[in-house]
Amino acid sequence: MNFSRGTIRSSPYVGVFCTVTEQLALVPHSVVPKEAKMVENILNVKVVRANIGNSTLIGVLSKGIKNKFAVSNLIEDTEVRALEKEGLEVLKVQGFTSTGNLIALNEKGGIASPLIADSEIEKMHKFFGIKFEKMMVAGNDLPGASITVTNKGLICHPNIAENELLKVQKILRVNGTPTTANYGDLFVGNSVIGNTKGAIAGSNTSGIELSKIDEGLRGE
Repeated sequence: MNFSRGTIRSSPYVGVFCTVTEQLALVPHSVVPKEAKMVENILNVKVVRANIGNSTLIGVLSKGIKNKFAVSNLIEDTEVRALEKEGLEVLKVQGFTSTGNLIALNEKGGIASPLIADSEIEKMHKFFGIKFEKMMVAGNDLPGASITVTNKGLICHPNIAENELLKVQKILRVNGTPTTANYGDLFVGNSVIGNTKGAIAGSNTSGIELSKIDEGLRGE
């Protein structure tokens, strides 16, 4: 498994500006070439440059598996067409706009924020072909920001209760580890991106945090 510290748009909050699957990584148009190359090499993915709602906050506004992405309703029709041209399938999620912060998913299951309407969760179930369950994580309604999950393992907000962690692991069908990243950031989804081939943690991440992130994403 490839592992690196890094930045996107010179920020250590890589999960704010990028979202990844096994095949693809969405990054802002403004990403510098060396950062795009790092994502491509470490995660072994095709890098697709995009904006969502004229914003660079790609990770906050989208989340996906394979070539399918649930995105904020802020996305414009021209932006949808640009993504579809790259071979992506796009589902616009209505309601609260920070879609990437509101869902955590892999190819085995998904966790949705209680803020998302049941009708939108049903659309995501049909779109992705996985079952979603609503739950809060560590007392907040931002499971996407609180969890980084792959098809092998996960890391999550360190304040998660033991019974919550067991439930998260059961829903996503992988083992995981609570940890911080970026020298104390509780919202690891904003600071770590990864898939089964590798992971990129924000450049401020400490050695102890890296060890725990590696352990969690390996799912061992």
